Amino acid sequence: MGPMTSARSDQALGRAAEHAAWAFYAVAALGSSIGQVWVGVETPPWSDTMPLWLRAILALPFAVVIDLGGVVCSGFADTRQRLGENAYGWRILSAGSVTLAVGINVVGHAGSPYLATVFGGLGIFAYCVWLLHSSARRRDALRVAGKLSATPPAYGLLQWWREPAVTRRAKSLAVQFGCSLHESLAEARVQLRTEARRAALASHIEAKIRSRHDTDPVLASIAATTTPVDDIADALMAMIDTIGWAAAIAAEIQPPDAAQPAPTQAAHRIGAGLVDTSRPPSTAVLRQIPTQQSVYDRWREIWQAMTDDDGASNQDIAARFDVSSRTVQRIRDAGLAGLLDSPETPVARIAALASSNGHTPLPAPS
Repeated sequence: MGPMTSARSDQALGRAAEHAAWAFYAVAALGSSIGQVWVGVETPPWSDTMPLWLRAILALPFAVVIDLGGVVCSGFADTRQRLGENAYGWRILSAGSVTLAVGINVVGHAGSPYLATVFGGLGIFAYCVWLLHSSARRRDALRVAGKLSATPPAYGLLQWWREPAVTRRAKSLAVQFGCSLHESLAEARVQLRTEARRAALASHIEAKIRSRHDTDPVLASIAATTTPVDDIADALMAMIDTIGWAAAIAAEIQPPDAAQPAPTQAAHRIGAGLVDTSRPPSTAVLRQIPTQQSVYDRWREIWQAMTDDDGASNQDIAARFDVSSRTVQRIRDAGLAGLLDSPETPVARIAALASSNGHTPLPAPS
């Protein structure tokens, strides 16, 4: 179904609902008038010789005038409201006329609660239908004339209950800029977060400005009042280095090396010759050492870069030498264990040691 077809379908449904409203109003108004005529036939002190049909004819104009009076006054009020007036007088007359009609039905049929409820309820129902119908037509006319704001999306009770402030701002944005439901909600959340940050920052800026004039409270108040604190807050938020803060925090939350000194301290200890290389390395670290000489030389090159720049993180070294951070950590573990000090691989050194003195070698990598 295309947009044109959907629009025609909506228009057809609107016309059908409007016709149904007129039918309901006519039936309800007729029922209210019948109730008033009934009261007019039985209540006034008619002559006993006067037939019922004559009483009904005499009471009918009054009943019709009272019901139509409410409609006529409401119609005048609707016309004046379309022109921008409040039309309080017409609206008061309309409400008074309907109140009189309902009161006649309720009081006149007081002896029968059923009839009082039916005829009084019909009058109230007819008037409410008329008011709703006329107000809807008035809004449509004002919207066509450009005197009424656009209709905001329906956000639903759950959304209003969950985020009342966000939904209220989203409704305003949707009406002002024509945003869709999800666009308005997203923009409202961004605006409210920004405003909260700006308000918090503005309070600190104002306190900073006042602190410069502690000895003169009047001057401090003048400085804080005349300074565009919100503009300064916006400028500060635009100058914040978010990437730099993220990098600094990420460096602080890196996990420590298990069972090893901190990298910076360990590097200084190696440079000063304080590492106890006589302690046998763990089998897990030894198994990570490459057995090929070319790969081992590459590891020694990377370890040398680590010792030269002890402040570099694993991520920095990995990016410089195009290896993974996990490989950099393995190289760091091996270097801290003293397994990268010799130009020969540990396997070659262990084999040479075993063949020269007959001692039991360290476990070779499997």
